[in-house]
Amino acid sequence: MNIIIALLLLGVIIFIHELGHFLAARLFRMPVSEFAIGMGPELYSYYTGRTLYSIRIIPMGGFVNIDGMEVESKVENGFNSKPPLARFVVLFAGVFMNFILALIVILGITFASGKAIQNTNPVIGNIIKEAKASNVLKSNDIIKEIDGTKITNWSEIGETIAKDSKERDVLDVVVERDGKDLTLEVPLTKMAADRPPMMGIVPEYKFEKYGIGEGLSQSFKTFTGIFKDTLSGVKMLVTGKVKAKDISGPVGIVKVVGEASKSGSSGILLWLLAILSINVGIFNLLPFPALDGGRILFVILELVGIKVDKKLEERVHTAGMILLFGLIIFATANDIFNIFKF
Repeated sequence: MNIIIALLLLGVIIFIHELGHFLAARLFRMPVSEFAIGMGPELYSYYTGRTLYSIRIIPMGGFVNIDGMEVESKVENGFNSKPPLARFVVLFAGVFMNFILALIVILGITFASGKAIQNTNPVIGNIIKEAKASNVLKSNDIIKEIDGTKITNWSEIGETIAKDSKERDVLDVVVERDGKDLTLEVPLTKMAADRPPMMGIVPEYKFEKYGIGEGLSQSFKTFTGIFKDTLSGVKMLVTGKVKAKDISGPVGIVKVVGEASKSGSSGILLWLLAILSINVGIFNLLPFPALDGGRILFVILELVGIKVDKKLEERVHTAGMILLFGLIIFATANDIFNIFKF
């Protein structure tokens, strides 16, 4: 099931990417010989007289064959016969659609879930499962006193625990539960070696719907945050801060999808769809041969008056494709090694 979900997520992302190229090519009247949904052998196809629309057996992504991308091509209105700006738009359109997909998903989640507002009263919303206090405290308990210190709002809980935990790892806590006051001995938990002990409780939250302006602002802020984090990850990869053994590929994505699907929440899978779509968009923008970014780089050179021999460009992209396949094989092998290592 995890493999199927991962294929569907990647399939949607790649299909949207290729749809961007297709629509942009149509906009500039470039001939498109085939637009395929999925990969591998054909299951069904329909020919309109100028474009073959096909559904293929592997439900993962798709591809677009834009005529005239070959060096020797004589196709009328083909890709290479168009002005540099038109080619730039067609190449960038796939990445643009990935970003639009992610933004639409984030907008949907933001407006559907609303904004979380913390209850400032000392009411326990939840308790971390790993915390020892989970055996003593319950959700909806109202904390009234900790080691003799009166508690009137949530912020006072952390301050009191930080002060008292220096001397003790079990605190006397008075809580109101079902209308009755109870005095409990609550153990603290050391979650990390470099952090002080904690009770492991989470405040109560309520959710309110966003207004149009606030929801749009929050969605763009979230999109920008994911975008910046992804760029930081790419920078770490390029500068060598990410070790080779940490590079992940398709198998790693299946593992991540499996972890996300354990929650049983479609919302988490939608977040993953948005994050992966941004990752795919940024990856394709890298100025690496064979990727959209690599092709865009040659078009930009042409726009500023630097012409590169088309045969040389084609050889560069062919070499880049070989390197990309090698990277995919390496990442997949790395994923398998990480799964089976002891």
